[in-house]
Amino acid sequence: MKNKIIKPSYEIYPNLNCAVIVYVNDVPVFEYLGDKTIDGIYDGSVPINHILLESGKYEVKGVMYPRHKQNSLTENDGMSIEFNLSDIDNWKETKHSFHPELSTPDAFFDKNGAITNVYKGLDSYIIKTTIDVTLPFKLKGWQNSINLKELDQKRLQSEVFEAYTKIHSLLKTYNASEFIEVSKDKEKLQSEGFYFNKEKENEIRSKINQVFNKKLEVKPLDFSKLKLNIFGYGKLVNLLNPDGSSPIVFFDPIEPEIKVEFDIKLHKKSLRDNLTII
Repeated sequence: MKNKIIKPSYEIYPNLNCAVIVYVNDVPVFEYLGDKTIDGIYDGSVPINHILLESGKYEVKGVMYPRHKQNSLTENDGMSIEFNLSDIDNWKETKHSFHPELSTPDAFFDKNGAITNVYKGLDSYIIKTTIDVTLPFKLKGWQNSINLKELDQKRLQSEVFEAYTKIHSLLKTYNASEFIEVSKDKEKLQSEGFYFNKEKENEIRSKINQVFNKKLEVKPLDFSKLKLNIFGYGKLVNLLNPDGSSPIVFFDPIEPEIKVEFDIKLHKKSLRDNLTII
């Protein structure tokens, strides 16, 4: 069955015990940041078809950071990433590893006999590899979008602030239908990347409507505290909080742990076009 992959579905499977961001071709696909990293470990699957876009070679990079309230990495920190491929319609029968596991170097004993590692005391550490994928589609995505690093950065920042203000207003007015409309390119990308049918597309839209209908509080935008973040080799941009999280958030004031963070990626199809969600 492993060879009968008709609708290939690629995923990474991070296993970690520190704060981490994982990138595929310079696009963050998984983040484990903030106060939830104080203790414990994390593992779980992360689908990546919608980032791959087409067949070819892709860099996968894991960037390790100290846990919340720690200043540097320790001998107890580490991470690994597994790479799985399956047929999306028969994932249990076809799922298998398609690339060797990527992991941090083994710990060792220092001259005093204490366990240590090569990144102890550092404020970050990177592990990376290159994967080779084969897909039955070629998605438009952001490959041919404008390189935002080449634009006037003050003007770009102003455009990003304007785009975020509009998105934020849709949350404040609980306008789910308009949010779905401005996110249609992203929806199309995900639908094609994961082979969604109309039923699945309607199910996702229904879930978005359900979130908006809860009428949760919306975190205010304070642009003075947000960082402009250009990624995807210059093709994508967003705004980040100081801790790396998204500033577009629904939350419950009575139970703050209940929150919905919106992953926003903006691109510019041409110099004449406005920034849009992708």
